[in-house]
Amino acid sequence: MSLESAEWFSRNGIECSRVRACNSGFPKHLHDEYVISANLTGVEEIWLAGKTAYVKSGQVTLYNPGTTQASRFDTQAVEFISVHIPQPVIKMLADEDNLNSDHEAPVLREGIINNTRLFDALYRFATSARLEKGMDEEQELILLCGELLEMPALLQRGDEQKINIVIEYLREHLSVKPQLEMLAQLAGMSKYHLVRFFTRHTGMPPLQYHMQLRLHHARDLLRRNVHPLDAAIMLGFYDQSHFINAFRKVMGTTPHHYASQVRSGHHKLPVP
Repeated sequence: MSLESAEWFSRNGIECSRVRACNSGFPKHLHDEYVISANLTGVEEIWLAGKTAYVKSGQVTLYNPGTTQASRFDTQAVEFISVHIPQPVIKMLADEDNLNSDHEAPVLREGIINNTRLFDALYRFATSARLEKGMDEEQELILLCGELLEMPALLQRGDEQKINIVIEYLREHLSVKPQLEMLAQLAGMSKYHLVRFFTRHTGMPPLQYHMQLRLHHARDLLRRNVHPLDAAIMLGFYDQSHFINAFRKVMGTTPHHYASQVRSGHHKLPVP
């Protein structure tokens, strides 16, 4: 029998875990929070509302507060991540979009969910929380809760102009990582609406969008023979390794290699 919590940590009252299991299970139990899990590998057998079902890799399970459920894992190893979101967090966001007329914590669709966006949002939040990325974690939580509440981020008249104001600000301030609170004030909307509307409008959240702008400007600096270390300092990266890792992730090569290839006239660079 094997049930191992590879990671278990809490950020701002939201608990996250990464569990590996085989030949084991969880007996019938319930939680005070919303529990959302993403199955990374293997097959989990669950019991919910008197029925048995099977969760496959790439699927999500969701349980409302107070729901009785159980799990069982066979000989094949299963690995999954779980996030426990307190009721007040979901209630606050539901209230903000006027989806909660009785002002109680909403009841979400539970059980097995096939939703790639939700799976990805859950994985991104757990990753950002584990890395203690601060503002990134808050942004990913907003996106995760938006998927949970299944609220379409519909841009209203004037919203596009507000988002464009934020984009212009991000373009003009490449050396400092922006605060979501400040960007929301600039747009005249809540952080929740800003993140979701910005993502709907541009295809990515504001902090990731800002990083793209910084790295594209870094590429231009390297093309103009600016040393990679100087480029990192000019763009506000807190250390050289942070700059190298961020550049490689987006451009597919390191700043030094990119600069040397540009100087040599080599054109087979994996630059988007």
